[in-house]
Amino acid sequence: MDIASILRQAVDRYPDQTALVCSDAPRRPDPAGSHDAPDGSQRWTYAEWNRRASRLAHALSDLGVCPGDRVAIYLWNTEASVTSYFACQKLGAVAVPLNFRLPAGELAYILGNSGARVLVYTRDLTDAVLRAATSARGVHDFIAVEGSTVEELVGGHHDYEKLATTFPVDTEPAYTPDGGDLSALVYTSGTTGRPKGVMHTHANDVAIAMNCVMEYGLRRTDRALHIAPLYHVGGMQAFFMPHLFVGGTNLLIGRYDPARTLAVIEREAVTTLFAVPTQIAQMLDDERFAQSEVSSLRLITTGGSALAGATMERVLAELCPRLFHGYGATEASLTLLLQPEDAHAKPGSCGKPTLVTDARIVAVDGDRRVRPDERADRGQVGQLIVRGPQVMKGYWNQPIETAKRMELGWFYTGDLFTRDADGFYHYQGRADDLIVSGGENIYPREVEEVLWRMPGVRECHVLGLPDARWGQVVTAFIVPAEPSLAADDVDAFCRRSPDLADFKRPRRVVLVDTLPRNPSGKVVKRELLARHAPARTPP
Repeated sequence: MDIASILRQAVDRYPDQTALVCSDAPRRPDPAGSHDAPDGSQRWTYAEWNRRASRLAHALSDLGVCPGDRVAIYLWNTEASVTSYFACQKLGAVAVPLNFRLPAGELAYILGNSGARVLVYTRDLTDAVLRAATSARGVHDFIAVEGSTVEELVGGHHDYEKLATTFPVDTEPAYTPDGGDLSALVYTSGTTGRPKGVMHTHANDVAIAMNCVMEYGLRRTDRALHIAPLYHVGGMQAFFMPHLFVGGTNLLIGRYDPARTLAVIEREAVTTLFAVPTQIAQMLDDERFAQSEVSSLRLITTGGSALAGATMERVLAELCPRLFHGYGATEASLTLLLQPEDAHAKPGSCGKPTLVTDARIVAVDGDRRVRPDERADRGQVGQLIVRGPQVMKGYWNQPIETAKRMELGWFYTGDLFTRDADGFYHYQGRADDLIVSGGENIYPREVEEVLWRMPGVRECHVLGLPDARWGQVVTAFIVPAEPSLAADDVDAFCRRSPDLADFKRPRRVVLVDTLPRNPSGKVVKRELLARHAPARTPP
């Protein structure tokens, strides 16, 4: 099975089922179909949407795109982004979904690194595209998706809506991929360096979709709301595709806003939602939440970062009683999952391996690469390695990096975990984030677990900063929930905690307005370090 066949099967089974609802769709007539709603959204059935994707696939072929060629997609969460993605799958081209927040320099790097032949972009981002194009010489064709007003096309650029609605051929392209063929290059967020292109095959992505269908128990009647970016594995492979697999309805919001999200949940009777913890907290804190009708939600899945215990309790009591908390990576998608029935008993855990995942925790021995059979003892901190049909083929044009992270089919995540007596996995931080202070090993997560329990702490992140005396000192960056919170209060709370040894106590406390996060919810450490102010050091 390949990605395009998932859409074809949905069309065969449910041609008249609503496939897409998009509030940011182009406001122009669509001969292939679409239905304007009173609320300003546009809707496509599976049959209608499939015709658009097929027309665009033939249009790309007419531009010279062949199987294996890369097509970059630089768009918000819109109909155009998913149609472009699936047009690539029908044609055998490789989709390269891009972060719509990328500046021109990073955009140019990924276009050059991927060897993209075509770039599909929203006119909102035209300036960045034109600047990137001066150095990304490999891009032969540009396809512009218009915004809210009709503008003149940049010279030589193609109009997406014309290609998707009036190209004269809407039959299925004559291409049948092999499971090992590439379906997408998904670039890592680059929180520690240059982004790497993760090679996803058709077999990888089908396995990811089937895994999520089974783990979440998805249904044809589900209505999934997408507020997480679709250029991310958590948004496309692990949430959009699984709902497509069962013939559900995917609802797209171009730009996330908590109030708008709550309104769409109520208006569209949304049943399933994927949101990073920051988004969930924003919805709960929005002044309109108390008046919002959210009872249609039957499950929420989250990941990317830890969900504070107090926030989890509010989710279960006020938003949705079924909460899945997952752990994954661009290279392996969803690999660990905490089921709703275990949420109360194992707060803070990432759960157990998913149905298609084999997971192990291997010992840490300095910089030496340990073998997959060198398992850590129960309760001992070690590196998580995973294996399964969803694990990437490798990094694009980076065989050395691939060899560093892969051995005998196992992917070395670089993340530290423990496994408790009941088999539940607990995240301890990145291996690179281990703090060595005065010769003692300190894992940031164990300090964060204590800080999350402190009243007045909204968010926190712990790092080790250089120190002449100790080598590194534990530093806590805290977003206060109350303006009166002071560094001395944090220090006093940590001193009283029975779960934190004194040598692990933060010696530096930095109060910040926000923690810089990427769209997948992970704290961008280099930004945090670059902008933090000198902080007091408790005695």
